Amino acid sequence: MMIKKNGNNNFLRFFAFVVIFFMISQFLIPLSDSRDNSNESLNDSYVLSIFTSRNILYVGGSGPGNYTNIQDAIDNASDGDTIYVYNGTYKENILIKKILNLIGESRENVIINGGGSGNTVKITVSNVSISSFTIKNGGIGVYIVRSTNHSIYNNKIIDNWEGIGLLQSSGTNISTNIISNNFFEGISPVQSSSVIISGNTINGNLQGIFISKSENNTIYGNNIKSNTRGIEIRSSSNKNLVYHNNFIKNAEDNAFDECSNSWDNGYPSGGNYWDDYTGKDEDGDGIGDTPYSIDGDSNKDYYPFMNQSGWNQPPHQPRNPSPENGSTNVDVNADLYWKGGDPDPGDIVTYDVYFGDNSPPPLVENNHSNTCYDPGTMNYNTTYYWKIVAWDNLGASNESPIWNFSTLSTPNNPPNTPIKPNGTEFGFIYISYNFSTFTSDPDDDNVSYGWDWDGDLQVDEWSDWLSPNDTCNMSHTWNTPGNYKISVKAKDNHYAESNWSNSLTVTITKENLPPNAPTINGPTSGKKGIEYEYTINATDPDGNNIKYFVDWDDGNTVWTNYYKSGTEIKLKHTWNSMSTFTIRTKAKDIFEEESEWETLKVVMPKTQNVLIYWLVESFPGMFPILKFFFGLI
Repeated sequence: MMIKKNGNNNFLRFFAFVVIFFMISQFLIPLSDSRDNSNESLNDSYVLSIFTSRNILYVGGSGPGNYTNIQDAIDNASDGDTIYVYNGTYKENILIKKILNLIGESRENVIINGGGSGNTVKITVSNVSISSFTIKNGGIGVYIVRSTNHSIYNNKIIDNWEGIGLLQSSGTNISTNIISNNFFEGISPVQSSSVIISGNTINGNLQGIFISKSENNTIYGNNIKSNTRGIEIRSSSNKNLVYHNNFIKNAEDNAFDECSNSWDNGYPSGGNYWDDYTGKDEDGDGIGDTPYSIDGDSNKDYYPFMNQSGWNQPPHQPRNPSPENGSTNVDVNADLYWKGGDPDPGDIVTYDVYFGDNSPPPLVENNHSNTCYDPGTMNYNTTYYWKIVAWDNLGASNESPIWNFSTLSTPNNPPNTPIKPNGTEFGFIYISYNFSTFTSDPDDDNVSYGWDWDGDLQVDEWSDWLSPNDTCNMSHTWNTPGNYKISVKAKDNHYAESNWSNSLTVTITKENLPPNAPTINGPTSGKKGIEYEYTINATDPDGNNIKYFVDWDDGNTVWTNYYKSGTEIKLKHTWNSMSTFTIRTKAKDIFEEESEWETLKVVMPKTQNVLIYWLVESFPGMFPILKFFFGLI
């Protein structure tokens, strides 16, 4: 039997229609299920949101709403918050999974006691700062796991199984801590890199520092003494730099290194001080003429120092006196100020103060800890003499010249208290921020403003002289994350001072990186008036929570709530006109840093061609059948 050509074509078209209908039905059934689930995922109760305003949470003390336990404060904190802990003993094991700044009221009196089991403090997220605590009686005092960019400074970490442990972590600064009497290692980087260990006192441990499978770490300026072994380096731990450390009375040996590392910083910077070095210094440069050999392999300190802290430089000469040398008409209640400091990072400087109405002046106070001294109420119309001697903690000193000034013959009124400083409340290390204030003076004298940048109510910096009521603008940069209280006082041109202003609290965190550009996936063609779903996802290199901005290119835009980094979100949109639209999206983290844009082009063609475009896009292998069936493509 012969089949007519037209009848054959009609049969084939009917067969193709059945196949296509079956494929479409199989595709749409699971699609409807996924839509139901995505609606649930967009419910507000499932959205993790945080606020960009970072807070200070308090633990201990007597303030209303203060937390009793540190962990409770951590659990209720958001990324970027500061937790301030008042003096007391807190018996708990702390887990930190948020970007936080933990500050104790004082290192000696804020004690975290691990109770003899578990890790006292464990950190599993990047960008955490911990300062001014005693951390004791745990498995590991501070355990840093698979994370980066931490600051652990000015703590006592004592009586643990291990002091500070790092596993697969990098970019951590461990400085100015006392790490003592831990049963095994004082500090132990394992599979870790770019760790800086500086200015610590490390004593009474099995190994002061134990390094395993770790490279490119720097160890300098530490006092490593009375351990069983000072430093031990094993298991392919290469390219580490060890210099300017004191190795004293370590029982078994000062150092053991079976890998390939540098034990000095070249000449003339030099190496370390070893209490068992027996070489000579014929040229008198303070550095031994023969290398110090490190046990374990062939490593050497080629420039060992002859004396403990032989690299140490004396403090800066005290300078910039206030009242200025030779000043007249100085208020009888004026305080004395000077500039001090030390060129060696980590050195602690104290001052001897000499003051009186005769030259040379007598010693009135030694071991003074700051650069301001109150001589009490002075006599009118009298000449006074004074000088300052600076001492560092290693016994080096530097002396100022003798300065003098003379006092007023009649009383003077001090300036009024300045207004609370104006400026940012949040910022990042190594970035300069501007602050302002002003005040008046009862005698209409010119004024200078003394700024306290760290909350100790000591002037860190004086401004230039200004007319009363003129605004004083000052900038400052912090190099360490923390919570800082800024206050300001004024002095007139007779050096009479106002009271301190109210303080402005500024939270400083580590430098923030923007999120990575998002990905966006979803239909690239469709029909007007129909709702389509798109999936957006981005990650943040600092692990911060992020939100998304989406521009649908039809006059509609949206900001989402905040989500955890890497969380996939689903958004729906309907276009009501036929055109080609370019969706644009970007991510923003909690510190207002934005990613680059990502785009996706969506075509809304003529209505009668929508099914054809969708079929071609969804089933490219069916193109010949579709061409035959529709006769349109």
